[in-house]
This record gives sequence, C-alpha cells and structure tokens, in this order.
Amino acid sequence: MEARYKILAVVAALVLAGGFLYYLRDAPSSSGSEPYRGPLASPGTPATAPGGTRRIALNTQPADYPKLRELGYDLVDVKPDDALVNGVPDGMRAMLWVGNFQCDDYELSFDDFTQAVQRFGRHPKVYGWYLSDEPDPGKCPKIAGEIKRRADYLERHAPGQVSFISLTDFPMKPVTPKKVNVDLVGLDPYPCKGSAKARADCNIDAIDRMVRMADEAGIPRRLVVPVFQTFGQSCSKGQRQYWLPTQDQFRQILRRWDRLAPRPPLEVSYSWGHQGEWACPTLRDADGGDHPDLHSLVRARYQAKS
Repeated sequence: MEARYKILAVVAALVLAGGFLYYLRDAPSSSGSEPYRGPLASPGTPATAPGGTRRIALNTQPADYPKLRELGYDLVDVKPDDALVNGVPDGMRAMLWVGNFQCDDYELSFDDFTQAVQRFGRHPKVYGWYLSDEPDPGKCPKIAGEIKRRADYLERHAPGQVSFISLTDFPMKPVTPKKVNVDLVGLDPYPCKGSAKARADCNIDAIDRMVRMADEAGIPRRLVVPVFQTFGQSCSKGQRQYWLPTQDQFRQILRRWDRLAPRPPLEVSYSWGHQGEWACPTLRDADGGDHPDLHSLVRARYQAKS
C-alpha cells in the first residue's frame, strides 16, 4: 500500500507541475495600459460542436464579400433591406443591424422593427439580429426593457434566428440573456490601448477582466461571443487611444480568447471597414502593406476550422 501511495503522490506532483507550466506559457504580461490586477478568468467551456463557429467582420460592403469569403468569414452585417439581404452571396448569411449604440435611440422604431421582422424573420439568408451595441443600463436603465421587448418579438416571429447584443465594461447584470432574452452576448475588450509608449505590449488581461465581469453577472460562458480587436485609430477623426495590433499581439488576443471561450457559437472582428470617429486603420488595411498582416492569421485560423 505504501508504494501505491508514493505512485499517486508522484502523479499528482506531475499534474500540478504541468498546470504551472501551462500558466507560465499563457500568463499575461503585466505591462500595458490600465493593467488588470484581479484574478484571471478560469478556462471556458466549449459552446458548440467543433466547426460550429460562425465568423463575422463588422462594417462591410458588398464589394468586400469576395475577400471576406476568401479569409473564411461566413456572415456579413447589413441593414434590413431587401436588396442588401438578397445580395448576400451563397455560402454566407446576414446579421441584420437594427440596434442602438449605448444610450442612443434605435435606428428603427419598434413598429419599423416589427415590420422588418415580418419581412425577414423566416428569410433563409438571415442568421440573426444585432439588437444593441454596448448598451449602458447604468446611464439609461430603460434600455434593458427595450432590448427584451425586441428579443421577445424575435423569439415569437423569427424561429431559428439569433438575437445578439455586444457588451463592454458597463453594468452587465441588467442585460444578461436571462433578463433580456437574447441568444448571444458579445464581449468587446480592446486590449491594444494607451499611449505611444505602451504600444509594445497590449493589456491582454483586459480580456480576462471582461469575461470575469460576464461570469459574475450570470452570463453563461457558452453564450459568450469573442469580439477581436482589429482596428486602430491613427487615422481616425476622433479619439486616438487604440492601435491596430501587430501580428504577435493579435496572436496573443486569439490565444487568450481560445482559452476562455473555446469553440464559441460566433466570433466577431471589429472592424473591417473604417468608421470615421472610431476605427481607422482596420482589418481591411491589415494585409501586410503599410500595416501588420492580420489577413494571413485570420485565413489560417478559419481555414483550419473549416
């Protein structure tokens, strides 16, 4: 019996050593802007079967679709317009933007929204509905009820289609899937942020921090959608506090998300197209010319998962 216990002790020691080595290999850097000092989020639980992850890059135009398909994206974001939806190519589907930003008004009134659902709620090219971008229930407490009203309507009139919101580090408890009846929740920590001196190292811990916020709010990990930072602000017209990740920094972002939310139902890249105030340069520019080659990393990632 004594020999048996010695063997078990050795095995346990090896397991602990292996876990420690894994932590060292994947441990986040302590440098970068606004470092997170709390505990890291625990590894995630697979959300879908292998190969079940949908992929979308936001802010695209029909002219972008061939390149997006070549990189491995299978969703595009469009407004609920017949020509735009019908123009989505075979092999791709649409995420319909019908939302608001933070505390702004919705682009569609509720009556207009219900009419859009009546038109597209059973359309074979529609994957889902983007209901709100970074809602802030702390400053606008009525937003949670408005999201729920729209998600409830989709549940009744758009069978099989997805309701989606994206969250940032505003209060999350009022807008969990259980409370507002959405299917998927994007989390958009953007770790490559700060002064020019910080650009050598993104704060990858920001991803852990936001995932822990979602955990503590009660958002099931299986419903979490990673939002990858694929933008900077060196040519934007507004604030300039984010930078386009380098290849190595983007690999770190992907590795961290793969540990926390492996095989999610959806992955989002923000942004493909320019947004004058918020995003320039973007993934569209990141082909290895004047900007880091993120295209090759995206292509390799999604070809491997196809």
